[in-house]
Amino acid sequence: MLIDKIRMSSYWWLKEHNEGSILRVAVFEGSSLTDGNVSASVAEVELQAERASREHSVNLLVFPEMFLSGYGLSREITLSAARYIIQEKVISHLQNIARQYSIALLICYPELVDEKIYNSATLIDEHGDILLTYRKTHLWAEKERQIFAEGDQLSPVVEVRGVRVAVMICYDMEMLEVARSLTLFGAQLILIPTALATSPANENIARFIVSTRALENHVWLAYANLAPPEFVGLSRIIGPDGNELCRVEKDPLVAADLIPKNYLYAIQSTPYLANRRPSLYSAINDPKYLIKLPDDYKYTNN
Repeated sequence: MLIDKIRMSSYWWLKEHNEGSILRVAVFEGSSLTDGNVSASVAEVELQAERASREHSVNLLVFPEMFLSGYGLSREITLSAARYIIQEKVISHLQNIARQYSIALLICYPELVDEKIYNSATLIDEHGDILLTYRKTHLWAEKERQIFAEGDQLSPVVEVRGVRVAVMICYDMEMLEVARSLTLFGAQLILIPTALATSPANENIARFIVSTRALENHVWLAYANLAPPEFVGLSRIIGPDGNELCRVEKDPLVAADLIPKNYLYAIQSTPYLANRRPSLYSAINDPKYLIKLPDDYKYTNN
């Protein structure tokens, strides 16, 4: 098992897949619901899945954080949406959509388990099978903690058409350890559904940190944010060199091919993963270095 992980986190795959596209990925930048009307979001998912498959030959389509219900709603509305998703077998319906259009879908929603609500993302493959369900591990401020329970495990790494894929949700991406861990576990592509609200500070997060995560880990990132004006937008797909492959502008759905041979030179010049010295970074995993906030600390919105 250890040997497999070492092999996965090395750069062997660059030359093993050195010709052509290994996956065509799309992100959708939709508006956030304000009333928890899940059926409206499901209709939008189906519309965009059909477009992505038939017009763009996409293999994998990523939707924003909490897209099925809307983000930033009251606990009552969020809970109602979570119950509707179970009662109406919404995930099963979305599996049928993925199967119908032969496209993998990342769907984000409030997941109700034992009366706890999780901010979750489920990855469905092109055959309609569920590959993973990830529960957001880093909740932002009391705004999220009052509604959601924290997940306690990072995303597994799974394969979509032979490409190793993992997930992190919004604030997870701002913890550099998450993306690095997923990369060391073998991820080549990290999906980042997001609900990043509009503010100057948040725009910097979207503009700079997303590209940095791709570059420092030499992975592709598919970043799907909710749409302006309430949210920053800037949904895009970024290559292992930190450069954009595409960005949402007029069309809320954009797609790009993942082509390893385009990054051979950039990665060979700075093989960060191979040049690390993990024995020097033990403080990262030592609980005694955990920073505690003052009791009266208040998160700002900007």
